[in-house]
Amino acid sequence: MKNKPRHSQLLKYTAISSVMFLAACTSVGERTLVSVGYYTVSGDTFSEVDKQIKIHGPEVTGVGKALASTDLRMLPSIKYKLANGGCKVSKARINVKARVTLPRHSNVNQLKSELAQAWNSLEEYARVHEAVHLAIADRYAIAMEKAISALPSADNCVNMREDVQAVFSDLFEKHHADQLQFDADEKERIRGLVKKRTASIPRESVTETQ
Repeated sequence: MKNKPRHSQLLKYTAISSVMFLAACTSVGERTLVSVGYYTVSGDTFSEVDKQIKIHGPEVTGVGKALASTDLRMLPSIKYKLANGGCKVSKARINVKARVTLPRHSNVNQLKSELAQAWNSLEEYARVHEAVHLAIADRYAIAMEKAISALPSADNCVNMREDVQAVFSDLFEKHHADQLQFDADEKERIRGLVKKRTASIPRESVTETQ
């Protein structure tokens, strides 16, 4: 059984390196600070590029080398105040710090047309996929702020902090589960696309490429 993640943990989510499927782009709120880094691959054939990704791609626990990844931290900043003999939350802010790692080809302008188009689609897929991870985190940060701000007063600030931690931890667990579910759903969707595409190839063509 895997240990449950704590809010202090660095969570890493991945983009799958298979057929490219583009989703709608999503926006990220002002609470999210994003830095982007790149790793470089080379190669002028599909197999060479795939090998380079497996060598140089970001390392993800339980996955291995990935096409792209997003490292996330949720950083709560909660202020309290005394009111009517008790303690309550005066301000709740959940900031998200993210580090996105994306692929970059060393000589994309020299690639043959088919591979160049495939690489451009792959890069775009990676960016969109990681943007969705960021959007999920941003959505949960907003939900955390609202839920924590809505907490009733406690007898003292020690108890109030415990109530805040309970709400934060519960939503943090749900956030982590939703991030993993997004990756799982994408993986399943990609498999379906690959299966559909393979089925559409004439049997003669499949035999010739084996």
